[in-house]
Amino acid sequence: MMAAPKLSLCADQYCCPVCLEVLEEPVTIPCGHSYCMHCIHDYWDQSDRVGAYNCPQCRRTFNVRPELNKSTVLTELIKQLKEVSAVVSPSESYAGPDDVCCDFCAGRKLRAVKTCLTCMASYCENHLQPHREHEALKRHKLEQPTIKLEEKLCTKHQKVLEIFCRTDETCICLMCAVTDHKSHNTVTAEEERAVRQNLLEERMAELKKKIEEKEKKLMEVMETIDRIQRTSEREVREHEETFNSVLQAIERLRTEVTEVIKDYERRKVTKAKEVMEQLEQEVKELKWREANLAELAELSQIDDHIHVLKKLPSLPFPIGNEDTTDVGISGDLLPETLRMSLSELEKSLRELSSWEFVKASEAGHILQNLRTKNGLLKYCCQPTLDSNSAHRCLSLSEGNSKVTCQDTMSSYPAHPDRFDFFVQVLGREAVSGSRCYWEVEWSGRGVGIGVTYGGIKRKGDSQECHLGRNDRSWNLFCCHSSYSVWHNNLKTKIRAPSAQRIGVYLDWPAGSLSFYRISDTMTLLHRFSASFSEPLYLGFVVRPNSGVTVCPLSSPD
Repeated sequence: MMAAPKLSLCADQYCCPVCLEVLEEPVTIPCGHSYCMHCIHDYWDQSDRVGAYNCPQCRRTFNVRPELNKSTVLTELIKQLKEVSAVVSPSESYAGPDDVCCDFCAGRKLRAVKTCLTCMASYCENHLQPHREHEALKRHKLEQPTIKLEEKLCTKHQKVLEIFCRTDETCICLMCAVTDHKSHNTVTAEEERAVRQNLLEERMAELKKKIEEKEKKLMEVMETIDRIQRTSEREVREHEETFNSVLQAIERLRTEVTEVIKDYERRKVTKAKEVMEQLEQEVKELKWREANLAELAELSQIDDHIHVLKKLPSLPFPIGNEDTTDVGISGDLLPETLRMSLSELEKSLRELSSWEFVKASEAGHILQNLRTKNGLLKYCCQPTLDSNSAHRCLSLSEGNSKVTCQDTMSSYPAHPDRFDFFVQVLGREAVSGSRCYWEVEWSGRGVGIGVTYGGIKRKGDSQECHLGRNDRSWNLFCCHSSYSVWHNNLKTKIRAPSAQRIGVYLDWPAGSLSFYRISDTMTLLHRFSASFSEPLYLGFVVRPNSGVTVCPLSSPD
């Protein structure tokens, strides 16, 4: 009895030429070619407009659209083939482009199911049977199919890599283990993989935990940002309402004050107009009387006394002495109490305009009054001068708060902190992480007033020793004709009237150094902005026949 031929579902034999898939509801047209029913219908639907129908394969033309009937034979055949294909064992399927091929299949190769590391070959299910049946082959080492077997061979001995050398961190064969790696720490590949697999799982668990922690932290930060934004919006609304309320109150008060003044103006002008009308009427009447009297005055030219007396029996139109209402303008248009209140309000508003936001730290800003003396006096300090830093031409007095430049050399002992070329002196106290305000009075040809890091060089004539001529110091130079500020050897001129008293405000946390001209008013001359990284000391540069005194200050109550 002949064996039944094997059925196989080949895409080339049972494929629709239109959709290139296995036929679905196959139909055969008059030329003998078969298609999916919906595919040929769609194809011919597009040909309706030209009235001609052809076969997509042989191009045979049909004048009338052929009637399509389902091919029962093909439908049943494809059904059987699909059923057979569904029960075909994976070992009997052909190898795809990503599969490992059987090394012993002739012609079209089947997919390998195992790779023998002893034979160094891959087998499909059929060719693997000897390894399952013969005792000698059962001892071979089988594993999942491997594409690149050469990667599992030792390049030196052509043996299978079965050992891992922990010393050299490499895979080796048994020959390598007993020769070149004899004294090394070696384990089987399976053992090393298990260790690394466990380590990998631990690392993955740790990583997963860290990810969860970071995601939790991320959510917390997002919630914090949301809270910050909501709080900021609320604060802005509240302060906006406050400022709007203040502005509205000021605007209302301005309107009312203006109305009071305008009302005074209206009343006074109305009264003045009434007086003006009265005066105009009186002037008119007086001019009428003047005209009549002028006519009578012509009688003085007649010599007939009797005639004159009859015409001028007495002086008509007596001239009265009526008082005209006085229209005075008071110097003060507003009540005294209101004027005093407005004056106080003006002072408060002027003081408010001098407040500034200053960076206090990386965390935020503070509001400070840096344009009025009272606002700065709360940071007042009383620095003293360090005699160990003073140049020998300088003389210290008044408890080391005053320095003058003299012609003779002082008998200061040698000291590593003493300036030996530039006529300079530094303060004794350092300012770091805080705020400090002091005032000085200078006299003579000119002085430099500034601050510096304590590490400024003291010996020699290089710019690294000169206050303001390097990146470690800041200096305001004062003379009778001008001011100038220096930092890192860069000079900036300042136009301002000269004054003998100078205020210095150092805000170390905010990185701000301000110089003020102190006279009847307080004027900001210059403000440096820097990121201070070390404690700062005051410093003076004193020209010949000049001096500087640190003024005593007291904090306001």
